[in-house]
Amino acid sequence: MEKKKSLTVITGFSLKEKCELIKKVKGRKYENVKVILFRPMNIEFLKKADDPFTLTQFISEAVHDIEINTFFNLLETLKKEAQNNNTTEIILDVYPISDIHTFFESLTIGSQKWFLTSHIHVIDSRKFWISYFSEHEILIYTDSTLATSYTLGETLINQLELADSIVLMNSEQLSHERMGELMMFIRSLQPKALIYLVEEFNWQMNNRKTAFDTKAASSLYTHQIELFSSRNKLKVIGQHGIDTFIYQSFTPIDFTRLESSFSQFPNEIFRMKGRCYNPIAQELYFISQVGSSIQVDTTEIDTSTSLGIITEFLFIGSELDQSAIQTLLDRCLCNPNNYSSLSV
Repeated sequence: MEKKKSLTVITGFSLKEKCELIKKVKGRKYENVKVILFRPMNIEFLKKADDPFTLTQFISEAVHDIEINTFFNLLETLKKEAQNNNTTEIILDVYPISDIHTFFESLTIGSQKWFLTSHIHVIDSRKFWISYFSEHEILIYTDSTLATSYTLGETLINQLELADSIVLMNSEQLSHERMGELMMFIRSLQPKALIYLVEEFNWQMNNRKTAFDTKAASSLYTHQIELFSSRNKLKVIGQHGIDTFIYQSFTPIDFTRLESSFSQFPNEIFRMKGRCYNPIAQELYFISQVGSSIQVDTTEIDTSTSLGIITEFLFIGSELDQSAIQTLLDRCLCNPNNYSSLSV
């Protein structure tokens, strides 16, 4: 059987930090590693004048062997390198894109000659919070006129929550407390991933023998709910001020009231996601909040289906006022005089 070429995908917002990691990898390997930069042309950046995050972070020195600008050409190049006897491993550096889930699904459709081993997300520790709360926008065009808009924070989350490894760069430039806070927040966002400081990262150890699970993100929310619920009664040491809070109710929520309450959520909430059922419209809403941006996806469901807990939200933030959050959401429930709610 023909051996497939190992393919590693790298994402992240700072090309400078990604390039430093790639140089370390190429310097430690004797094999011929082909490094591809995928920079799609259907992306536009909308800069907000008062936003402190600078988009110059996307520009850096070239350490790549080739740059590809369309997905079709990327697939053709991967096929070519997979058959190239002089190439032993492929590194795919992905320029920041929002729909990373679709990207991975498209990358693994059909019988391929490459073996997707890992998705590594690279973070510049100094600028994480600035980029996370940035209001700059990324437009992804599906054709010449239609585009979907994302904040940089939403784009970052899309990448980070699908990573199986996260590498933190420039950690020595942060205090112990600030680095601990960042580490705890990232662990809460993606508890399934391995997290390394760049000095600790070993590429050889990171290369897996099993294929990277492109569907892993779909089970991340359930994993977080189970993990944080199990820790509820425990006093965890070393949280560095980062808290999690899960709100659950067997009662449906009034979505109009919920929308009005979004602006009242405490500023200490950094990440929120969850689901709630609208019995009138017979729709299930999936809600995702990153910084000040909130996205809502709607799915129609069969009312005969047993939903169990039908209002559920996961909050991650700094020293959360759990009582205030619960009171705010309790007021959004339908029939407030007759419901059963629980928080964990």
